[in-house]
Amino acid sequence: MKIIHSSDWHLGISLHGASLLEEQKNFAGFLINAVKELNIDAVMISGDIFDHSVSSAESISLYNDTVTKLCGEIGIPVIISAGNHDGAARLASCNRLLKKTGLYIFGKLSKKTSAVELGNVDIYALPYFNTDEVKALFPDDKISSYSDAMKCVLNSIRLNFKPGKKNILMCHCFISGSELSESDRAAMVGGASAVPADIFEGFDYVAAGHLHKAQNRGFNIRFSGSPLKYSFSESSHKKSVTVLNISDEINDEIKIEELGITPLRELRVLKGTFDEILEIAGNDKQRDDYIKIEITDKYAGMEDAELFRSYYMNLLNISGKMNETEENQLTVEELYSLSPDSILEKFYKEVTGNDLSEEQRNLFRQAAAAVENEERDRQ
Repeated sequence: MKIIHSSDWHLGISLHGASLLEEQKNFAGFLINAVKELNIDAVMISGDIFDHSVSSAESISLYNDTVTKLCGEIGIPVIISAGNHDGAARLASCNRLLKKTGLYIFGKLSKKTSAVELGNVDIYALPYFNTDEVKALFPDDKISSYSDAMKCVLNSIRLNFKPGKKNILMCHCFISGSELSESDRAAMVGGASAVPADIFEGFDYVAAGHLHKAQNRGFNIRFSGSPLKYSFSESSHKKSVTVLNISDEINDEIKIEELGITPLRELRVLKGTFDEILEIAGNDKQRDDYIKIEITDKYAGMEDAELFRSYYMNLLNISGKMNETEENQLTVEELYSLSPDSILEKFYKEVTGNDLSEEQRNLFRQAAAAVENEERDRQ
């Protein structure tokens, strides 16, 4: 049996104001082709299908098209556990009806986590939960931390293990010792929700979601990582989905392999002196990529942003050197959202180091109005 483990799609996310919907559509196509070509038997998605609890129509449409093709056209089961970004109630609506089509959605924690049975494999899908939910379901257990809550839930699942079955757990949480990325926003806020890796003892495989870098945590735990790069700190990451190869023999370990994803556009950081980056830009054959520029020898001003934008239409961020210890940073989204007055003020400050006087500001407004009137007369 072959099962794909994926997570953290974050449909609807943007990067410095740039929509990644086309990249996500490209990934969905990749996933569907992989399922067909590799004869995949099921797909597990361990949380954060969406980036917001109330998602855009385009994001919902992409989700609907993808699961419809997987369950309806190809005819394989898809198992989804809700993440902290998902609107769990919305995601899991009509879940009992959808089971009949092969779409299993687990949006809310329950006292008994039922397994999705696939041959000799039982899959337990655990949605993202908080400590209070577990206290309400298990009032007789002593629960004083998130780790206690997770231990309580896992113990209740282990009671359902059947002889001769391989047991897979889907979960969406932060496991101690894992490597974070900039886009792992929720996991960065304190460490109170971290759980130790040994808490998952007894499961043959833990299909974890929540962190965006693909990584193993112990012999039986793996974060599949996000299918796309959602921050420039991930520029060196190799994105993939994880393929599980599961033998019919109960004593055989589950073998895993990474199936690499080629994105529609890469996400790159160009770092060097102004002249070095200008030379790279002049010879670059991948100018459609999402770009962050880090200039190491000079201040990065609006003129620099405009210059490099002429090479890279998807330049999203530019930073430069202010002094020996500080750097300035400018997102291109901010640049193009500034009013003419703000652009002048910022430019004047960059060039002279001084603030505009009210008299200078009025002169600029008069000149801008004169140009506007002249253009109107020409039309």
